[in-house]
Amino acid sequence: MDTDSKINSRFSPEMAAINQKIAEFNKFLNPKYRVPSFNADTMIQDGCCVQILHGNWDGFRWPHPTKRGVYFIFGREKTTDKNGFYIGKASFSSKMGARLDSHLRPHKNNEQFLMNGYYNEQYILDYMVTIDLDCLNVGFLASALEEFLITQLKSNLKLINGTGN
Repeated sequence: MDTDSKINSRFSPEMAAINQKIAEFNKFLNPKYRVPSFNADTMIQDGCCVQILHGNWDGFRWPHPTKRGVYFIFGREKTTDKNGFYIGKASFSSKMGARLDSHLRPHKNNEQFLMNGYYNEQYILDYMVTIDLDCLNVGFLASALEEFLITQLKSNLKLINGTGN
């Protein structure tokens, strides 16, 4: 399977909405601690976005595996092909690599990496994207950013996870 050099444009609406909400979150922060927005053109080469290679557990790596922050798993609903994404966080002693592993490992030997949605629909997973908050020395904000994004995005976009899930 060929790997992408940039995140598929099918997720552009979700990426734009996330970036807009990150900008709103940043209004609460001192400029030196502001969370960076996503750049779809460079995020794969920058290492914050990794394409999930189906049927090839060893063919991809975890983005920012040893860091705390917020992560996203983008996918498409199996029967309708509609986009959805999961928002999660790694805080305290948790790391994003371990959190992503816990979501994907159950499908390690399967043909596809899947995630059940909040209403038991199934999503085929395409990308993992991370926001490394440790690099800004604000890993403690992971919970706040995750909760802010879920709260702000849940009514306009299809979240795979529900509130507090």
